[in-house]
Amino acid sequence: MAIEEGVAGPAMRQAAEQGRAAVAKAGQTVKEGYEAVQQYAEDKGLDFDLQGFVQREPWLALAAAFVVGYTFARIMRRVF
Repeated sequence: MAIEEGVAGPAMRQAAEQGRAAVAKAGQTVKEGYEAVQQYAEDKGLDFDLQGFVQREPWLALAAAFVVGYTFARIMRRVF
């Protein structure tokens, strides 16, 4: 049973556009969150060198990245 091209095309384009918009919004939210954390750290006088941390503790940084990615994926899965 084939889906008619005229019906599926616009629906797929709309779904793809919604997906792109969601990714853009998620990226903007992450950027704003990062900037907020960075500003908070500067206000409190904390100096956290992320690059230095990754160089000193690569396995811990990799584990943290996995946890953040997994959590983000679970949240996105529930939203969509």
